[in-house]
Amino acid sequence: MNIHREKIVSFIDAHRDEMIDKWKTFVNLEGHYEEKEAVERAQAWLRNELEQEGFECYIRESRPDRAGVLVGILGKNRPGKPIIFSGHVDTVHRTGAFGKPEPFEIRDGKAYGPGVLDMKGGIIVSLYVVKALREIGYDAHPIKMMYAGEEEGDHLETDIDEFFTKEASGALCAFNMETGHISNSLCIGRKSVYTLHATVRGLGGHAGNEFTTAKNAVHEAIYKCAELMKLTDLDKGTTITISIFDSGGNTGTSAIPDCSNFAADMRISSSEEGQKLLSKVNEIMQTNFIEGTTTEYEIDIAKIHPFKTNDQVLKLFDFINKVAIENEFTPFGSIQLGGGSDAGAIGMAGIPVLCSCGVIGQYNHNIREYAVVESLFNRAKIYAVVIDEMKNSPQW
Repeated sequence: MNIHREKIVSFIDAHRDEMIDKWKTFVNLEGHYEEKEAVERAQAWLRNELEQEGFECYIRESRPDRAGVLVGILGKNRPGKPIIFSGHVDTVHRTGAFGKPEPFEIRDGKAYGPGVLDMKGGIIVSLYVVKALREIGYDAHPIKMMYAGEEEGDHLETDIDEFFTKEASGALCAFNMETGHISNSLCIGRKSVYTLHATVRGLGGHAGNEFTTAKNAVHEAIYKCAELMKLTDLDKGTTITISIFDSGGNTGTSAIPDCSNFAADMRISSSEEGQKLLSKVNEIMQTNFIEGTTTEYEIDIAKIHPFKTNDQVLKLFDFINKVAIENEFTPFGSIQLGGGSDAGAIGMAGIPVLCSCGVIGQYNHNIREYAVVESLFNRAKIYAVVIDEMKNSPQW
């Protein structure tokens, strides 16, 4: 058992109310990724908290209309390689979406509010890991934090993915403090997402009188969507979901629509499979199933890269569970998820990283979002013990 376990556990238990108060303050600082000033206010609060712990902080700018990345380093002159905590401050919920000025609340052991799970709870966990480590006089490795301000916007039109990879280079390991899975599993692999937006144009007419001469844009869109759906390959981790479909504003049941818009969510588990998928999608979109129709389309390629399971990832996962068992914590399960995160960009630096390290809960990206309150304390305890134990382990 780790010699500092009881001191770490006692420290976290003594600060339970304080942790919840800070969680509440942070969640109530709402900020959708397109609300730059709101996100910056939340980052400013977090920066102040980090600087009080001795972090040297700065903002790495993103794009003019989005908040950048809050970066902090503690103990930069310590001898070991840095240990990283990463994630994002922004949420998918716009300010006011919960209908009250202070939306954070706790009911029956669950916390509710915008970003309570995705992922401000995880950030509070990382803050108290640092506080607990300071309590035991930890000085073996620098601690680096990187919290983006527009991750929910997929880092589109930015180089933040490249920044995460560069800043992670040479680190010992990383904990991405994203949504913790309700099964108490840590994520060892994630997908990336491509989003297809298409507009099909045809020639309108009367469904009874011009069936053969009109060019039905909806029919053309249906043909294309049917072909796109065939590209789903669960064995390879590729899924195609038609997520938006309309008839271009047409409301007449006897009218042949001259326009149709649709969008598709496309998930891939590797960049190689992504390139193959894009080639097939382009071929389908450039094929006319109904002569005389035209299709304009674009594909947004998220700068959220696939997070690949590898030996380094599994080594870190196994070490955490070994420490958990030895120190009488509940061991974690492992899971691969379909959503993306910055763990992919960090993994591209060649260091071991685990994701879904934040508080556990369900329904992120939805106003039903909740986090299990007790996991705020449990995860802070175990990560602090794990990091302290790393300095005594020859494999690290």
